[in-house]
Amino acid sequence: MVDLFDAQGVGERKGNAMKASKEKLDEKRDEILYQEKLAEEGDAEAQSIVAARLAKGYFVKKDEQGAFYWYCQAAKQGYVSAKWNAGNMLLFGEGGLPKNQELAMMLIEDAANSGEADACHFLSLCYLNGKYGKDKNAGLSEQWKERSERWGESEYFGDPVDLEVYGVEIKKPVIGFLGEIGDEEK
Repeated sequence: MVDLFDAQGVGERKGNAMKASKEKLDEKRDEILYQEKLAEEGDAEAQSIVAARLAKGYFVKKDEQGAFYWYCQAAKQGYVSAKWNAGNMLLFGEGGLPKNQELAMMLIEDAANSGEADACHFLSLCYLNGKYGKDKNAGLSEQWKERSERWGESEYFGDPVDLEVYGVEIKKPVIGFLGEIGDEEK
């Protein structure tokens, strides 16, 4: 019969779990370094993935300004989802960015015009409620709502947008990994 309260067995299981956790972190670190390499080489999808990881702190230290940098790099290539995300960051001043409604809405509308579903839904709500510089307009609200429901019709790339041309300052991040020495988020 196995003693379920065996202290040695509990310690062994805990050690195995910590080993698995360390292995998972190492695996994710390798994956992130590979994505960062692709992003550095100009892969817009990888740039957007690195940005999302930084924005959410997914296996890396959260860095919203760093996320904005990578979204901007992808937007320079016209990557539609990056325009939507960068637009949101500017609209709400995430990561300490100065709010810029005009530029934010330009990016969001550009993404929506390329069929990005979340951007379409957002514009629908803007027209429904008369928000973010849009007058109330039930007809336009319904059009954008219908477009948002057509999943799979989005383009991946649209017109390139260089936000630095609009005076937006972006700074390249250094990715910090969770579990590094000096990491206070352990």
